[in-house]
Amino acid sequence: MKKLLSMFFAGLAVLLPVAISLYLVWWLFVQIDGILAPLLVKFFGRTIPGAGFLLTIIMIIMVGFMATNLIGRKLFLWSEQILLKIPLLGKIYSTVKRITRAFFSPGKKSFRQVVLVEFPRTGAYSLGFITNDEFPFVGEDTYSVFVPTTPNPTSGFFIVVSQNQVKILDISVEQGIEILMSAGMITAQP
Repeated sequence: MKKLLSMFFAGLAVLLPVAISLYLVWWLFVQIDGILAPLLVKFFGRTIPGAGFLLTIIMIIMVGFMATNLIGRKLFLWSEQILLKIPLLGKIYSTVKRITRAFFSPGKKSFRQVVLVEFPRTGAYSLGFITNDEFPFVGEDTYSVFVPTTPNPTSGFFIVVSQNQVKILDISVEQGIEILMSAGMITAQP
C-alpha cells in the first residue's frame, strides 16, 4: 500500500504542474472568448473560434510595445508603485517580477553551469544547474543549485551546496536540459 501511495504522489507531482498550467491557459482563453462572443455576434452574426487566443496574443504584444516606449514605461512605473503599496499583492508582485527578470533579462543566464551533486542522498548523483555563485545565509564557498525533476524540468529542488561537493560538468546548459528531458537516455559525450 505504501508503494502504491508513493507512486500515486510521484505521478501527481508530475501531472499537477502540467494540468494547472493547461487549465490556466484554457481558462484565460475561455474568459476572453466569453467577453468577445457578444461583440462578435453583434457585428458578425456568429462567434469566431480562437478569437480569444488571437486577442490574448495581440494584448501581450501591445503591452510589450507600451513597455518599450517612454510614455508606456512611465505609466507602468506609476502603476507598479501603486501595486507595490498593496500589502500582500505587493510582495507577491515583487517576487514574481524578480524571478521573471532573472529568466528574461538579456545577457543574464539563469542557469550558469551544469553540475553533478549528491542528491537526494549520499552516493546518488543528480544533475543540477548553478543559479548563483554564493548563498549569503550559509557563508562563502557555496553554490545555489537548482535540481530539476525528470521529465518535467520546470519543477525541482533548490539546494545550497558547498563548492567542494559540486562536480562542474563540461557541457552546455542546453545539453544538460536535453539529458534531463530524456531521463538520461540522451547523454553528452565527455
